[in-house]
Amino acid sequence: MLTLSLCPICYKKIPAQVIYAQGNAIMVKECDEHGPFSAVMDTAGHVSTFYRRGTRGNNNTIIIHAHNECNMTCSWCYYPMGKEKMQPFGYYHTLLEAAYRGFNLLLSGGEPTLRPDFFEFVREGWHNGWSMSSITNMIKLGDRDFFDRTMSSDFVTGATYRFAMSMQHPKNYNADILEQKVNALRNIERAGLKAMCCMFSITSLDELDYIREFYNASKNCYGMLRIRTMFKNWANKGDTSTLRLSDLHAAFLAKFADLGPVISTRVEESNIYCLYLEMADGMQVSLSSAPTVENIDYHICSRPVFMLARDGRCYPVPIAQIVSEGIDKGWKDGFRLGGELCTLQ
Repeated sequence: MLTLSLCPICYKKIPAQVIYAQGNAIMVKECDEHGPFSAVMDTAGHVSTFYRRGTRGNNNTIIIHAHNECNMTCSWCYYPMGKEKMQPFGYYHTLLEAAYRGFNLLLSGGEPTLRPDFFEFVREGWHNGWSMSSITNMIKLGDRDFFDRTMSSDFVTGATYRFAMSMQHPKNYNADILEQKVNALRNIERAGLKAMCCMFSITSLDELDYIREFYNASKNCYGMLRIRTMFKNWANKGDTSTLRLSDLHAAFLAKFADLGPVISTRVEESNIYCLYLEMADGMQVSLSSAPTVENIDYHICSRPVFMLARDGRCYPVPIAQIVSEGIDKGWKDGFRLGGELCTLQ
């Protein structure tokens, strides 16, 4: 299969080919300045089954980093704390209004609930005609006073609580943080609401045991279960221990077998980086594994969510992360080769 990828040295868009060898799908590519590269994408069976170009065109959300600090220190976090200037809402409104009016703005960070003007920021978004929601690590939502302040139309639509909750295995928390997360779930349940989704970031398939226990106890508190595998670092160079999406898929099917998970087409078309499932109890599930600059297929990395990168442009989430990574490494806008700017758009 012919496609496009990126040079892992200069981040220029370059032709690539997906070939099958020894049971794997391997991306091979060559940069005219930095030479040939190859990287395993996943098993041959996974790629041949789920290779889909593009999305259904229902992209409807843009992630913006509304705050540049966090009250957690996850070892695998991809976001460089403190490097991105915290901006007022007017900055995003001006930047996005012409091209993305009608999109939902999903506040991320850092941790957006730590913004000193969080409530005012969200209210200003709605006032300017944007649909607003937030990704959160749930710590602030465990505080009853803070949670009660979110009981307004700025944060609740019908029975939907407009937060995407981030969870990990308890081994990643101290007792106080875990207690706050549990309190957040209790607050949501007490209010008779459902958060948009609950997202787990995992570094081992063994963590699925806890996720199943968690799901049994909390599935009435959210509308979608998301599980994503995490890299030790975003570029992931030389890391051979990365979980493949095919591994996660197989393990999830086994752990949730009694709920009959099957591939779903209701949410978004599955591809080699993200699989959407539906279970017999009606829960929607998203399983994902972020590509790296080594094995990213430019044509099929899209999902319903864009992200505003640090160059001021919107890309599918994995490309936005790679753009920001390139900027950190000194390439202007993340893409510079031979003095000429190479943009992905």
